[in-house]
Amino acid sequence: MSRLHDAARTEARTIGVSVIMSAGLRRLRPGSPDGPQRHTLAAGATLGDLLAALGITATTDLTAAVDGELAERHTPLRDGAEVMLLAPMEGGSGRGSRSRRRGDH
Repeated sequence: MSRLHDAARTEARTIGVSVIMSAGLRRLRPGSPDGPQRHTLAAGATLGDLLAALGITATTDLTAAVDGELAERHTPLRDGAEVMLLAPMEGGSGRGSRSRRRGDH
């Protein structure tokens, strides 16, 4: 047909998603910038496909949300989706700091 028609068909074969990763996950990807990153994937891609493209293995412990909803690796992605990837946090003194209140010694 026309070039316009062909261009539309080509664009439909990919989707663009915005990805925000917690600092813990960015450490797994040296050189990864702060803030949202734009990624292009094949149409029909899932969260698992995105994670693989980012080099995040299936054994990596993380929580994911797609468009503000908790997501699993099989969750399909849509063009324009916002994906947030969070790694579990660690910390604390390990000395019962939760039970310590003002005035306790």
